[in-house]
Amino acid sequence: MKDERNITLKSHNSLKGLLLAEGNPSIHIYAIILFLASLLMTGYAVYYGNQSIQIPLVHLLNNPALYPNDPFAATLPYYSSMLWRVVALGVRVFPLEPLFIVLFLLERLLVIYAAGYLAQAFAPNSRLAVVAGMALFALAPNSILGHGDVLTNYFEQTGLTIPFLLLAIAAFYKNNPILWAIWMGVAFNLNSMYATYALTYFGAIFFTAPFYRRAWKKWIHAFGLFLLIASPNIILTASAFGKKTTDSNLWIVTSQVRFPHHLYPLTWSFISYLQFFTLAVLFVGFLYQNKQKWSKLFRHGIVWTGVCLLWLVYAFIAAYVAKSPPMLVMHPGRATDLWYCFAGIAIISGCAVKIEENHTRKTLLQATSIAGVLLGVLTTALSPKYIGLYVMLAGLIALIWEPIWNYVFERGNERRLALLLTSWVFLVGTGAFLSRFQNTRNVKDALIESPYTELRQIADWASKNTPLDAVFLVDPELEHFRSLSKRPVFVTWKDSSAMLWYRPYVKDWVERMRLLGFDITKSQEILDNEAFRVKLSSFYNNLSDADVSKIQINYSIRYWVVSAKKTSSFPVIFQNRKFKILNLQPREVR
Repeated sequence: MKDERNITLKSHNSLKGLLLAEGNPSIHIYAIILFLASLLMTGYAVYYGNQSIQIPLVHLLNNPALYPNDPFAATLPYYSSMLWRVVALGVRVFPLEPLFIVLFLLERLLVIYAAGYLAQAFAPNSRLAVVAGMALFALAPNSILGHGDVLTNYFEQTGLTIPFLLLAIAAFYKNNPILWAIWMGVAFNLNSMYATYALTYFGAIFFTAPFYRRAWKKWIHAFGLFLLIASPNIILTASAFGKKTTDSNLWIVTSQVRFPHHLYPLTWSFISYLQFFTLAVLFVGFLYQNKQKWSKLFRHGIVWTGVCLLWLVYAFIAAYVAKSPPMLVMHPGRATDLWYCFAGIAIISGCAVKIEENHTRKTLLQATSIAGVLLGVLTTALSPKYIGLYVMLAGLIALIWEPIWNYVFERGNERRLALLLTSWVFLVGTGAFLSRFQNTRNVKDALIESPYTELRQIADWASKNTPLDAVFLVDPELEHFRSLSKRPVFVTWKDSSAMLWYRPYVKDWVERMRLLGFDITKSQEILDNEAFRVKLSSFYNNLSDADVSKIQINYSIRYWVVSAKKTSSFPVIFQNRKFKILNLQPREVR
């Protein structure tokens, strides 16, 4: 046991040694270059994605008087992430958009560091493994099944949770219970769902590995520390999870229309399953081939793969056997996201070690081929097409071009291969940026995606010229109007997300959709998000004055936002090139 503790301590300090040892200062430069490459790869977005949920929560925490008569806003206190409570405090001091971009940059820098740190845990003495792990995350790995998040292009709780879970995996692998408890506690407060997934992976290893069971006392103490740190979000999650839906059948029907990409495995594409099982075969085969050399990683990897497959089976049972809302809200298919992180960094670290240990062209060909398949499976969504083939091509060039071979492996110096890898990732990131630039023709827009001017104008007018209780009827596509205007909204397509943390809300959302002309209970189609939104917008655009008047019978809607081209008998109170705001209750507006 003493030897094991010494090995653990040595492993724990080895990344620090790699970072700080004389002659190795350039690892910091690699990290910064890969950080910049990752920003070029994905760009940055604000008022994007799930921020249509989270920004209103921030506003509501700072001003509880906001969003009266808005049933969606009433669900937000049950949103189970402590992150936005902290962000709300920050918004009291700093403007929201500058604060968000700073937090995003810190989040991205942290995930690059955490990926390198986990790679070092798997390969304690490999400089190249650290660079390769960071490079993998700079290339924006993507979720394969369940439409989850591994790396996001905007500031969001899951994107911030992933680096803390990577640090927790490294701490667990290095047998450091205290650090594990701290990182897991932080992760649980950020995103209890992903942290729960992680607990099942760690628990399976604990109960199957004698090494951990022998040290059960210190792990029990660590688990107590984790519970203490995570307690705020444990309480919040429990309060939300305890809310029962008033109509389970309605919840199931609605979830089939709104969340097939998250919840229903039979709607996921064949290509996605092919990618998933390709990665599984690659991972298990790679571990088995090296099980004698990396016995600990082999044992952990097999357990992780087994738990991942069990989560996938659970997803099928929850969706098609139990048909249970409490089971489905766990998004069981997304539990595979953490396995991608483990498997991806393990494979890329192993490839780096193989190259370092054996300077032969055959080894380079094998390692680059394996890395090429890995990157082709994990990074196709955000990276240029055929990224894996680019890696394989680089390996083939090194095989046939003697000057490159001699340069990279001169006197066994892996720094040059790290430099080559880092340069290549930066070029790929630059290519992704240039692709966006071709569409935007503007450097700022290619780097930062934000709401277009006309939407900001109508939201700004609403926030400055209408009372706090003025309810707006807007195109359900305009899910960020609520965030930008700080005014109640009748309904948007994104509001249905509330049924995942406050299940009774499903009744309100379905009823409001019906009033717009889309009866969820009669929909026989399985639609992806884009098709669903297009269909919903078409219903909205066809609303007549009479239709809107009928909605007003039961709902106190004050303003109607329509296309600038739409004709209506209601008076126009504000207009720009794209939108008109109609006053449904004509009276003096302050």
